[in-house]
Amino acid sequence: MWKFLLFIAAVIVWPGSAQGEQVYLTTHDNWHFYKIRATGRMTDSNVKATCEAAGMRYPCYNSGTAGCNSYYWTSDCITYDDAGVSCGTLTVLSVKLCGHTVGCRPLDDTFVYMTNMLSDGSACGVVNGHYCTAGAGYSNMYALCAAPACARTDPCAHGTCTDGDGGYTCSCENGWGGTNCEIDIDDCASSPCAHGTCTDGVASYTCSCELGWEGTNCDQDFDECASNPCWLGGTCLDHVDGYSCVCPKDVIGKNCETAPFAGECYQFSPTAAAHPDAAQACQANNGHLADVRDLQQQSFLADMIAASNGVSSWISHQTAPPVFLYSNGSPSSGPLQWSPSEPAALCDLCVFLDSSDSFLAKTAPCTEQHNYVCQDDLKPCGHNVCQNDGYCSSCFNDSAAFCECPAGFGGKTCEINIDECASGPCQNGGSCHDDINSYHCVCPTGYQGDHCESDMDWCSQVQCPLGFVCQDFTFYFLCAHPSPVTRGMPYQCSSASCPDGMYCTQEGVAAFSCKPE
Repeated sequence: MWKFLLFIAAVIVWPGSAQGEQVYLTTHDNWHFYKIRATGRMTDSNVKATCEAAGMRYPCYNSGTAGCNSYYWTSDCITYDDAGVSCGTLTVLSVKLCGHTVGCRPLDDTFVYMTNMLSDGSACGVVNGHYCTAGAGYSNMYALCAAPACARTDPCAHGTCTDGDGGYTCSCENGWGGTNCEIDIDDCASSPCAHGTCTDGVASYTCSCELGWEGTNCDQDFDECASNPCWLGGTCLDHVDGYSCVCPKDVIGKNCETAPFAGECYQFSPTAAAHPDAAQACQANNGHLADVRDLQQQSFLADMIAASNGVSSWISHQTAPPVFLYSNGSPSSGPLQWSPSEPAALCDLCVFLDSSDSFLAKTAPCTEQHNYVCQDDLKPCGHNVCQNDGYCSSCFNDSAAFCECPAGFGGKTCEINIDECASGPCQNGGSCHDDINSYHCVCPTGYQGDHCESDMDWCSQVQCPLGFVCQDFTFYFLCAHPSPVTRGMPYQCSSASCPDGMYCTQEGVAAFSCKPE
């Protein structure tokens, strides 16, 4: 009789809608316990597969805590506190659900994973109130499964945990992803740094820009001209990772900082220093602090400083009672235009051109920090950089060179053949032909002069046949007989009728014209 009943139980087939059915049982030790409808024989492998298909974990026959893990428990199963009730999972749940250890109806037809209980792989189940019924003889019953509650998942690493059927969900903070919000989203994945290197942060990124670029995404060309690096009237051209200066005539240097005056060469410093340090810096470049010996020189320096950074600048003068000395130690003899309250009493003082007082001379302690002007003699270049026979002069150890160009040539190194036709000197449609340091105009017919500026007087240069009268029409002339009727016969053109380069055309009975070919 019992064998027959077991056979009937084994062949029951549940409707498709019942397969995978989930029934919540209880929550214990931060685990949600469910029974889930299985398909097929209630073996350990089927219980395990049913729980995993539902996205859940599964308990073993025992709880897995200390003393309850030596048998019928594997490390794949969950571990939970047995609450001092029993090592057996079904017993613990029975007390939790029903308050007693046997005959708990919610657990009917529910099987738990019990590794190696029987050779046929049976799971352990509750059937008709009987515990640990071998599952291999039953099919389509329930598998006991578990899902962690929020408290067990350590509250989602970087997010908010919400309990739900079958487990929990995490609402992640900005910049985090993954099931447990444990994955730092790579904010650099989209390559946001146009010209730089991206460093990922939490919900952010930073760009280390290449030289010449700036901005949050390194997409803005850094304006190297913003600091006005070009002095003495130079024009700055911005490039990627650099700049260049277009200097005025007779001004040279990367920043247009060097200019000649009256056979001397002057270099204007971009930095400030104490007077002794400024003097040493000039000497290191084979020069010296500027010796102001006349008012024209002082005016030149004032104009140049105003065209650069416009700040006060040291010159060579310093006091050594009872005189002022030049850079070479000789007494100052030339005039110097002083500020009204200067010079102060002779002591250890140095002289600068005061930007706040129209660059008049003023004394100050030599330890003050000011910009400065270096001076050197212009001398023939050690290496001639001038083209087309230009004369080369240099200063400051040949670091600055100037070219005096011959007539007809220009440019910093006399490399440009000046186009004398650029100004359009030829008038009345004349064509200009450039020569070296000169030009000439080829005039259209009817005009003459160096610039084709004069209207040609044809009738003063040609002679019409006897009895004919000349008429000037600028580009050509006409010979006409005043009495065509009395002349009797029309004029016949010949090779002798017009000057060379013009052709004859009969105009009526007694007239002809000469026009350019």
